[in-house]
Amino acid sequence: MTTTPMPWALPTGHSTQLQAAGRSWDAVRVPLSIGIGERTLELLGGVTGAVIENPFDRVLYWLITPGSATGWDMSRLPHIQVWGATAYIEVPSVDCRRGPGVRWRVPPQDRCLTDPAALLAALRTATREALGPREGAAR
Repeated sequence: MTTTPMPWALPTGHSTQLQAAGRSWDAVRVPLSIGIGERTLELLGGVTGAVIENPFDRVLYWLITPGSATGWDMSRLPHIQVWGATAYIEVPSVDCRRGPGVRWRVPPQDRCLTDPAALLAALRTATREALGPREGAAR
């Protein structure tokens, strides 16, 4: 398997590091508590990019191209947040895939960033399934 180089530096060993969003990636923060995160991961399947899991906050972070979610209608995604240039995300080393702390749910390999259009479609479906149709949403 051929992998592409990481577009940003990862911490070494089994540590984590706060890294600024909005440079190499923006982070899409999705809750695990109401099933949206797990369902989104399932819907994306093999097209997902790297995903960070923070079990303390019970969230998943998808990494996307900076600024690519600027036009998203977040009113239809009430529990989801896009974190860009003003946010810092705890990024695990590539070896952090298990254990109690922040880890890679889907480690960075061939595809580091998730396609924003695919992620948005999966988030809309997962949100609709978890919460029902949103007012004014196209069916």
